[in-house]
This record gives sequence, C-alpha cells and structure tokens, in this order.
Amino acid sequence: MDPDTSKKVKDLLGLMEGISSDIDIKAELEKIISRIQTLEDRVTDLAQRIDRIDKVHREKQEIVKALRKELKNLFPSGS
Repeated sequence: MDPDTSKKVKDLLGLMEGISSDIDIKAELEKIISRIQTLEDRVTDLAQRIDRIDKVHREKQEIVKALRKELKNLFPSGS
C-alpha cells in the first residue's frame, strides 16, 4: 500500500475510533443524566415526606400543649 493510502486508512480508522468513543461517552452521559434525574426525584419525594412529618409533629405538639393546659386546670397547684 502506498504511503498516501496508508495514511488515509490510518486517519479513517482513527476517525472511526473517535466516533465510537464519542458514542460511548454520549451513552454514558445519558445514563448519568438519567441517574441524576432519578436522584432528584427521590430527593423531592423525601423532602415532601419530611414536610408532612414535620406538620404532623407540630400538630401533635399543639395537642400536647392543649392537654397540658387542661390538666393544669383540672389539678391547679396551690389550692
């Protein structure tokens, strides 16, 4: 094979390797993006669950305060 043809073949093979590598990188990047999206969705769900738990906790604290006040009224100290 003459040197010019050999160089063109090497260049073509190099180009094909580059394209293959770019395709592999793109596929991996898409996987990573998908995993990030999944994690973001899970974090959002977790934040909503924590907000609901916090709301229930505050409601229960208010109930406890009201019960404490009622008990103090039932059994006043100092009488």
